[in-house]
Amino acid sequence: METENEREKTEGRFFQIFKPQLLVGAVIVLAAAVIVLAVLVARQNSSTTEAVAVVNGEEITRDELFETMYSLSGTEALDELITRELIEQEAATKEIIVSNEDIDAEIKSIVDENFNGSEEELQSVLEYYGITMDSLRNDARLNLLIGKLAEQRIDTSEEKARQFFENNSDLFDQPEEIEARHILVETEEEAVEVTARLNEGEDFAALAQEYSIDQSNKDEGGYLGYFGRGEMVEQFEIAAFNLGVGEISEPVATEFGYHIVEILDRHEEEKAVYEEVSNEVFETMADEQMNEEINLILQELHEKAEIEYLL
Repeated sequence: METENEREKTEGRFFQIFKPQLLVGAVIVLAAAVIVLAVLVARQNSSTTEAVAVVNGEEITRDELFETMYSLSGTEALDELITRELIEQEAATKEIIVSNEDIDAEIKSIVDENFNGSEEELQSVLEYYGITMDSLRNDARLNLLIGKLAEQRIDTSEEKARQFFENNSDLFDQPEEIEARHILVETEEEAVEVTARLNEGEDFAALAQEYSIDQSNKDEGGYLGYFGRGEMVEQFEIAAFNLGVGEISEPVATEFGYHIVEILDRHEEEKAVYEEVSNEVFETMADEQMNEEINLILQELHEKAEIEYLL
C-alpha cells in the first residue's frame, strides 16, 4: 500500500510535469468568436440592406455578408462561448481560482513550446487574427481552470503508473536506430567519384558540402541525425542498417539519386524497465488521463446544464 509520503512524492512529480492541452487552437476559436460578436453588434447598429460590395452592377448586402459569416463560424463560436461559461461556473462552484502568476507561466509555456520562445512571433499571430493579449490571457486562465478541475479526478498513484506501464510498455521501449550522414548526387558517375575521394581519406562533411544536392543538410555535412526503421526509403534503409558504426556504403540508388551513407552511431533495440523510465511513464499517463477527464467534464457540464439558444 502507498504511504502518505509516497503519495505526496508521486503527486508532486505529477503536478510538475502536467501541461494542460485545452488551449490548442484557441487563437482560431477566439477569431471565430470575434466574428460572431462583430455580426451581432453590426446588425444592431447598421442597416442590413446596405451594400458592402458591388460585382458587375450586382450588390452584395450587409445582411448577406452577416449570414455567410455566421454560417461559416457562428455555431462553433457560440458553442465555444457556452463551454467557457460552463467552465467558469463549475470552477466557481468548486472554489477554484487561477492567479496572474499562473497565467504568466502558462503564456510563457505557450511561447516556448509553439513560438520558439519568441513573444514577437506570438504577438504577430495575435495581430493577424485581431486578438488582444488580454483575450489570450483569459483563454489561458480557462485552460488552467479546466485543468485544475480535471486534476481532482486523476489517479496518479504508483500502482496506477505501473499498471499503465504494463499495458503500454511498447511506448517506452528503445527502438533500434542509427545516426547517419549522407551525400546525395544525381548520377552514378558522381557517386563513384565521391566514393573514390572518400577512400583516399578526404573529409566526408567537406565532400557533402561540395557535392550533395540535398539542400536540407548539405551545409551540415549531410547530417541526418538518428532515425529508425521505416523512416527512410527502402533501399536507403537496407543499406544503412547493414552498416557498422564508422562504415561508409557503396553508392545506393533511390528515387532521389545516389547516396553515399556513413553510420556515426547505433542504438540497439532495448526493452524498457519501469524504474528507468518512471518519469516518462507518469508524464504520458498524466497527459492521457487529463485529455480523457477534460472531455468527460465538458460532456457532463453540457448534459446537466440548462442551455437556451436564442439566435
